[in-house]
Amino acid sequence: MLTHLKKYKRWAIKGFTNPKWAIKKVVSKKELAPPTVNKYVEDEIKNIPKISVVIPVYDRTDVLRESINSILNQTYTNFELIIVCDGSPPETLKIVDEYSKHEKVRIFKYFNNSGNAVRGRNKAIREARGEFLAFQDSDDIAEPNRLEVSLDYIHEFKADVVYGGWKALVDGSRVIDIENGQEVLSPDCGYEELLEMCVPCQSTVMLRLDAVRAVGGLKTNMRYREDHELWLRMAYQGYKFKSIPLMLTNLRLHGNNLELSFKEEDNRWFDLMIKEHKIVIEMKPKIAYLIPGCGISGGIAVVCQHANRLLNRGYDVLLITEDIHREINWFPNQKVEIVGIEQAPNNIDILVATGWSTAYTIADINAKRKVYFVQSDESRFYSAGSFESKKAWDSYKFNYEYMTEAKWIQKWLKEEFGQEATYVPNGLDDDIIFQSDPITKKGDKVRVLLEGPIDIPFKGMEDAFNAVKDLDCEVWCISSAGKPKKEWKCDVFFEKVPMSQMHQIYSSCDILVKLSRVEGFFGPPLEMMACGGTCVVADVTGHDEYIINNHNALVVKIGDVEGAKNAIKALIEDVELRQRLIENGKKTAQEWKWDPTIDTLEDMYYLNKGTREVKV
Repeated sequence: MLTHLKKYKRWAIKGFTNPKWAIKKVVSKKELAPPTVNKYVEDEIKNIPKISVVIPVYDRTDVLRESINSILNQTYTNFELIIVCDGSPPETLKIVDEYSKHEKVRIFKYFNNSGNAVRGRNKAIREARGEFLAFQDSDDIAEPNRLEVSLDYIHEFKADVVYGGWKALVDGSRVIDIENGQEVLSPDCGYEELLEMCVPCQSTVMLRLDAVRAVGGLKTNMRYREDHELWLRMAYQGYKFKSIPLMLTNLRLHGNNLELSFKEEDNRWFDLMIKEHKIVIEMKPKIAYLIPGCGISGGIAVVCQHANRLLNRGYDVLLITEDIHREINWFPNQKVEIVGIEQAPNNIDILVATGWSTAYTIADINAKRKVYFVQSDESRFYSAGSFESKKAWDSYKFNYEYMTEAKWIQKWLKEEFGQEATYVPNGLDDDIIFQSDPITKKGDKVRVLLEGPIDIPFKGMEDAFNAVKDLDCEVWCISSAGKPKKEWKCDVFFEKVPMSQMHQIYSSCDILVKLSRVEGFFGPPLEMMACGGTCVVADVTGHDEYIINNHNALVVKIGDVEGAKNAIKALIEDVELRQRLIENGKKTAQEWKWDPTIDTLEDMYYLNKGTREVKV
């Protein structure tokens, strides 16, 4: 079966070393003439399924317009062009935005760069509305009849994948045995041929959208040879490939071609391709988190961790907000797009409510699965018997899937509402929270930090200020809502601190006092431990997720201001006790990582992620 392939390889090698021979050979191959097909007239075009074309973009500028226009000026007109920006710089986005109002163009933007075009192409595979999907790189130039010819061939030969010839555009910046203007044809291929080499040139490929979706799209773990692995996987599943003996695109070969970055590890990627191509998985789901707003809060920070880490693992992730804001600039490296409810897409696979109000809102947003991420008993945020308290309580009765960050919430949901909730604990992001030099040099006095929104009574900030008012210590305060009263003892005050600066404040203090009466997971004490401090906390729900009294912190009863005062005093006076709690706290903090939690999320969201060899 490899006889034909060997002939092609010899032909291709000879063509690279002798371009004039190759061009002559291409022209003289009469048997490669295109089949006779009926050209589509206007009324027939209306009945032909639409073609989607994807151009993933990173930093192209000078050649990008030419590439885009080569698709927009096709002889076949019933298509859409999907442009996916992968963390593109402003100068590239400016060019892309020129096409934002074009009736055939749909633009999607990621704020971070993924390193290759896999994410962009998978985005198009998910979003495409056509029956067929054509690929094009952002620096290549399609022949005007590329789509028309590809559609003819895919119908005439009842193929699943068609591809064709390309003309080299060589600028001299890359050492390659091919001349500018040289034409290269690709032979017919099947599974055996694809085991040996990547026959189709990606910028000439058009395939059936349902076929590429059925095999799971491009694999995010294939950083190189990702297209070859996809073709091989499709061939292994029995999909039919057909070569078109015509020039379909003009392919730029230059020193910045991405594949050059991986060439030294080609054997590694080839071996991975051989392993991966027999494994079919479903495409990763499109996930949207619905948040009540974009303001500073621990709950929103947790959602940002979920969303950004899932994005980094190749998921299509979106944040939808109930408020008017579209930025969460207080969270470091927030790269997930934020839209309003009115912009919520209609093709969400998994929609996650993140607060009681959002649990009502998701009822009106289309999604295949709906999950309620419960981070506390929010009915306790309001006065007993109030409208808001009742609505929050009733939200836990909804027929959604449930998950939670704390074991006490998991138990409570089961006992009170009969809801089975997946446990997805919070972690510590050591890129954000870590011990550093203090903002200002510490003096002789122990520095005590009070943290929490002053304007929210159940956060216990007034109790905390009352606990330190008569103690010989320096008091620092952080509040995301409200300022200390004039009569409260406060030496340094910070308001609405971005998370990127929190580690500096934690590291500047010795003791954190946190006397909340309602909490979910209770994150700040863990952050303080990671930054080299210790804590005095109330025995609020969630504290026992990681706090052990007299081991890594001191615990007092809720509302016991005098007990809190005595605990703080003990830590001020007993240096040995304070140091022992600090050392144990550091060990505790090291145990809480985000990666295992995101693994759990993947198990919950991506039900069919398990590898298996199957035929579809």
